[in-house]
Amino acid sequence: MQMNARFISTSIAGLFGLSVLTGCGGSSSSDDTLVAPVATAFNLNFKAMSGSEEINCDTMLTGYGSDQSYSVGLSDLRFYVSNIKFYDQYDVEIEITLDENEFQYQNAEGFVGLVDMTSNSSGSCQSDAIAFSEGTARTNTSITGTLFDTGVTKVTFDVGVPQGVMKDVIATNSAEDAPSPLNEMYWSWAGGYRHFVMNFAIEDTNGIAGEGYLHIGSRGCGGDGLLALEGKDECDFVNTPKVELIDFDPAVNTVVIDVQKVLNDVAFASTNGTDAPAVSCHSAPSSAQVDCGPIFVNFGIDGDTGEATASSNLTVSME
Repeated sequence: MQMNARFISTSIAGLFGLSVLTGCGGSSSSDDTLVAPVATAFNLNFKAMSGSEEINCDTMLTGYGSDQSYSVGLSDLRFYVSNIKFYDQYDVEIEITLDENEFQYQNAEGFVGLVDMTSNSSGSCQSDAIAFSEGTARTNTSITGTLFDTGVTKVTFDVGVPQGVMKDVIATNSAEDAPSPLNEMYWSWAGGYRHFVMNFAIEDTNGIAGEGYLHIGSRGCGGDGLLALEGKDECDFVNTPKVELIDFDPAVNTVVIDVQKVLNDVAFASTNGTDAPAVSCHSAPSSAQVDCGPIFVNFGIDGDTGEATASSNLTVSME
């Protein structure tokens, strides 16, 4: 793991300097010496579940829909993670640094990492499993970095790309030269990013097959030929789910995204006049995207404002 010194908090440097000065003072005993916290590597691990069943591309997940008559097979499950913060038992934020690699990117506007739970090599995750399949071969289930450990008891983070990072990357790059992992999951290059993508095959009890497309991202980010956030600092609807997990220790616990809770209260009804079951949400709760209503509630997002609260997010837990 590579560490970049410019991301280490100046408060840590100051603390270290204080320990040196105290240790050199003739009137101070060794018991009074202030010792800087030890830097410890961490993995913030993620897992996808359906109730008590771990997600597998080769398994159809049963019990979906209001009458539990639908089965779901994931084709693609990816989401961005940002604004990660750890806290100690006194609810004081713990200093961290975050690695930079093909799944983790940071600039002056903030950090974003990509969690990709599915490949495109087997079962319903294969590239031809559903009509609009965009899954990737690579997977990533951890965000990595270093923390100055004083005992972690809570983690908070956002599911999505920070507005400032989105603005900077789209304004200064093309789709072809965007840095990884921000070279995927955008609505269109001018339109902004999707924070959470879940594509899936559906089957009802009669064997009739359908498809689901769930894309949560910021809306109202530009328009009339403008790049996303050109001339504004924030999209009209940010739509970034928030997460808070208490009594969480990254050395012990795993973040769980529950697909069953994501799709709770979704009707799975056809929207194109056929008998095929379907789910469609592209971040616009409306009469045209009725599935967005319950999905936004499940994620703790206010469909009228795009604001989110962690306490209302039912989709993320820990084990």
